[in-house]
Amino acid sequence: EAEELKPERPEIPAMTGEEDILEKLKYEKELVGMYLSSHPLDTYAFEMENFTTCQMADLKTIITECSTTKTKTKVNVAGFITSASEGQTKTGRPMSRMVVEDYSGSYEFAFFGKDHETFMPYQKVNTAVFIEGMIEEQSFMKKGATEKEMVFNVKNIMLLGNVIEQYVKGFAIKISTPMLSPEFRTKLVKMIKRNKGNVPLTMFLYDPEKGWNIEFLSRKFRIAITPQFISELEEMRIGYQVSKK
Repeated sequence: EAEELKPERPEIPAMTGEEDILEKLKYEKELVGMYLSSHPLDTYAFEMENFTTCQMADLKTIITECSTTKTKTKVNVAGFITSASEGQTKTGRPMSRMVVEDYSGSYEFAFFGKDHETFMPYQKVNTAVFIEGMIEEQSFMKKGATEKEMVFNVKNIMLLGNVIEQYVKGFAIKISTPMLSPEFRTKLVKMIKRNKGNVPLTMFLYDPEKGWNIEFLSRKFRIAITPQFISELEEMRIGYQVSKK
């Protein structure tokens, strides 16, 4: 009956995961001005490499080039939102701003009226986003006169983590006959089984001696395109090709 002998329930440690990693990276950036242990976009390396058309640091240069040539250009960029705010214009129209950063630098996007209403749900700090836009001519009123200039108009924003599901039609691995062996086959099958998903899988088998290139569509396996899967392919020196919708 002694009170001091009763066991105490231990405290459950706080859950760790993606939020903790982002918080750690945020502190690294604040303290030393750069990410040290990793970059928030490392998880999305496949999406960044295969679906963006330029880096944030190059966006202003591309807009300037389009202004010179008067060329309408489609541009896709992606990155992490580092700041977001909303307010009103002098005329009372709702508006918002967000700064998106990738490996190269950052760019500020401004939204007004309907665009503000449409894209506001995505404007959250530490959110990875994929932005589709068009550099095109737009009219402005300046000093009572109408002037035209090339600007980057955002057409669509989506979560960067949903790009594969939205735009990947299929995934193909490239193998040559000299690579084939029982050990290679076993390792390849195990890797595919570890990365099961919803993306259709195709294999291109190339025979350098006879010049044959044969395509095999897998009816048994579908894969998930993850950083781990891409890394394992590179370790096995297997090339790949993405089919886009």
